[in-house]
Amino acid sequence: MVKEKGKGRRGGFAPTVQQINADILTQVANTYWAPHRNHLPYDPKVIDKIYEKDLLGCSFSIQRVMLLEFSQYLENYLWPNFNADQASLAHTMSIVVMVNEKFRESVPPWEIFKSKPEQFPGFFRHVLDISLLEESVTIKEKVVILRFLIHCFSSLETDVIREQVQQLVSLPMWSCLLP
Repeated sequence: MVKEKGKGRRGGFAPTVQQINADILTQVANTYWAPHRNHLPYDPKVIDKIYEKDLLGCSFSIQRVMLLEFSQYLENYLWPNFNADQASLAHTMSIVVMVNEKFRESVPPWEIFKSKPEQFPGFFRHVLDISLLEESVTIKEKVVILRFLIHCFSSLETDVIREQVQQLVSLPMWSCLLP
């Protein structure tokens, strides 16, 4: 994607409509999850390919992540098809990246998780497990996870988040945090 036309927030460049429409991610979105269209059935390989090529492969480029956010990747493909028992590292990390992007854009990130709250504990456990991997997770991926966990600890007002985060902190620590 060529960097041109108006600067977005934080000095990044916002893609033009022509760039969005011409991008391969938009074509994939139209095929698999764009609203108001017929879609091909869910294919976990699509998530793996996007993660390897467009997220991790591009060092989590803001432009690539913005394009996925614009296409409602989290709301229409990642979370509706998430199954904690079968989720791949790519699927879990893709959700983490998209939540971080929502925070970056100041968009409420947690509403989508209320649609399948029974899956959130498994998702959160996957995130914690990934954060402990030594060999197969890059430093950049660990930074993405750390940022996500910071967002979680900053979102204790959301029930589904609080239920998971409070299990990570002892009672004496909580009492020191409360006013």
